Amino acid sequence: MKIRLGIISMVLALGGLAGEAFAQVARLEPERPQWGQTLTIVYDSAATGAKFSAADQVYFFAKQTFADHTENVSVRMANVGKQHRAELKVKDGVAEIGIHFITMSGGWDEWAYTTAVVYRSDGQLARGALLGKIASSRYLEFFKQEISLYPDSYSAYRMKWETAALIDSKKAIGEINADLKRLSRMAESAELLYALSFGYVVTGRELESRDIIRRLAANYSASPFTGLAIKDYEEQIANFAVGTDGKNEVARLKLEVIRANPAGEFARASLQTLAADSRVPLDLIELISGNWQKAEPENPLPHFHLAAACLNQYQRYGQVGPSLERAIELLLAGKLRLHGDINGRQSEAMLPEAYRMSADLAFRQQQFGDALVAVETAKAFARENDFGVYLLAAKIQQAIGKNTFAEAAFIEAWRRGSQEAEERLKDLYKGRRGSLAGFDEYLLAATKDKQSNGAWKQIAPLVKLTALDGRRYDLNALTGKVVVINLWFIGCSPCRQEIPRLNELVKEFSGQPVVFLAPSFDSAEALREFLKKVPFEYQVVPNAEQIINTQFNASSFPTHIVIDQNGLVEATLVGASERRPEEVRRLILRLLNAPTGK
Repeated sequence: MKIRLGIISMVLALGGLAGEAFAQVARLEPERPQWGQTLTIVYDSAATGAKFSAADQVYFFAKQTFADHTENVSVRMANVGKQHRAELKVKDGVAEIGIHFITMSGGWDEWAYTTAVVYRSDGQLARGALLGKIASSRYLEFFKQEISLYPDSYSAYRMKWETAALIDSKKAIGEINADLKRLSRMAESAELLYALSFGYVVTGRELESRDIIRRLAANYSASPFTGLAIKDYEEQIANFAVGTDGKNEVARLKLEVIRANPAGEFARASLQTLAADSRVPLDLIELISGNWQKAEPENPLPHFHLAAACLNQYQRYGQVGPSLERAIELLLAGKLRLHGDINGRQSEAMLPEAYRMSADLAFRQQQFGDALVAVETAKAFARENDFGVYLLAAKIQQAIGKNTFAEAAFIEAWRRGSQEAEERLKDLYKGRRGSLAGFDEYLLAATKDKQSNGAWKQIAPLVKLTALDGRRYDLNALTGKVVVINLWFIGCSPCRQEIPRLNELVKEFSGQPVVFLAPSFDSAEALREFLKKVPFEYQVVPNAEQIINTQFNASSFPTHIVIDQNGLVEATLVGASERRPEEVRRLILRLLNAPTGK
């Protein structure tokens, strides 16, 4: 996928330019750190471009990348004159170190971010130091350098295959299969099997990939490469029609691996999805959470996910309250910033959810006063598209007989994207009227003064697009219609996963004045091959790199843009989420039901 790689290369190039332009803000001493050395990290508040002053309390967050795992560390820096300084011991085995600079008050100097590849104590590049560079247009150059130093660095093959598939998936298949044939004769190791598993699944050989995962789980359950292989498998099968037997088997193996290593990085990374799955034994979630709490006592995540799991399974409510209290305490103190939430967005999303869960717990225990207090607090932190808080508020009000307040909360939850709220409103409406006649008009009247963003709308980019089937679309000529745009690309796993639900939107609004467009980075040839396996009912637009980058200014994918009948942007929804297609649906319905001249 040549276009996508252009963006990756551009990002790398900008990163290099940023490092040159702001090198005086942040620096590492020595510039070529070696194992066993002490790395001095300097942030110069007096330098041009520095975001933080000498009076600020600055922390550094370091991500240390090893050949098979990562380790994070956060340290408050010492104020030395106009500089902030700290030290970090370079561990044996580290391949690359990336440094962010933040403050606990919400600050993040993104332009001061700096990285360094690491060298062994003998001066040679560390194993894996070049893996990150293989995800660029010069991937073959860096791959050859890595392999010349470490012939058994099989992770380099995995990175090469992924990049090659993005550039030209059809050509890459043959190259990957040739590598697989040769590598399958090598002496077995966990890293080799990890690479082979990815190679098999990305070329459509799912059964062989799954067989490799079985071997990894049986013989290398303690290796981080086993978890990485399972993660790859879960992401890649979205491209293929895989039966439930295969998915269920890998899910079972995943639990076995996690149970054998409950304190490992893979167990922690999986905890959120495990907590949301009511089939996962609660004792396993408690085991992972307990180990994590001991290792990182000021990280709110294990407390939060344990509470979510207990609520999800309607068990052990005695643990939920203390877990949520601790999670909220740590979130309010900004502690998640020191555990990877660099820009603070994860904390912003988790805090209202933690209060919502507190309200839910009180509601289930019929402590309605506490539930109302907690849900009102959650509303204060809730983001625009967060409907869960208002849905729960409506249920609490309904339980205590405050039906007018309940109806208003259900309407707000519906406006924010809740399908359940719509069903509840239908029940209320039918109970009063005896039928659903006029229900759409009722919703319109209830929400006519609401707008999704409460601000002036922007004019949509006046672009012209040509779809795969040759149809041409001029956004300027689509006045009077709702235009729904999905910015995506084949290599984006979350993009692929939401396609079936987006297809349902096209079907639902068929025959109505709604146009669905899907500009992509990919070439027409690559898209046609992909669409043979995964039908996409939007009008898919190939080779749209320039439009995506310069007209829509998108940097995260998928991105959904909904344009109203007057050519104004109603909403831009960035990133994937479980409810994103429903949020798009709500926006379409609202615009279709809006009075003319809106």
